[in-house]
Amino acid sequence: MKSIYLACALGLGAVTLAGCDQKPAEEEVAAAPLTASEGKLFLPAVSGNPGAVYFKLENPGDKAISVRKADVEGAGSAELHDYMEYDDTEMGSIGVVTVQPGETVSFEPGGKHVMAFDLSPDLKPESATSVTLTMAGGKTMSFDVDVLPADAER
Repeated sequence: MKSIYLACALGLGAVTLAGCDQKPAEEEVAAAPLTASEGKLFLPAVSGNPGAVYFKLENPGDKAISVRKADVEGAGSAELHDYMEYDDTEMGSIGVVTVQPGETVSFEPGGKHVMAFDLSPDLKPESATSVTLTMAGGKTMSFDVDVLPADAER
């Protein structure tokens, strides 16, 4: 009986040691980071309505990077939005924004923007909050945005 246990232990040890010879997988080279600037969250004119976040997003790298999600600190939820043409101009949720190498994408009034829903009453004009963007593949980046009243110049 001892010889069976010994044989199993030796076999298991050989399998374990064989795994030591394998080289570790190469680390995935991360895509160049995006840079955000001119970030602003405009509070809604009517309490309970969503706010709008505008900023510029630049890709200084050599690979395209796709943003698939936005989160705004102090908001219950947030969505990437754009204005679309149908029978009339309307805005709606978009799935992904891809920033090509060397390109700057503007999130601005009348174009792409982030809608921030269920805003906390703690978000006050002349303060700041944080926006986190999630890329395809799961990497994230965060940046601060100024909180402005609805009637501030856009």
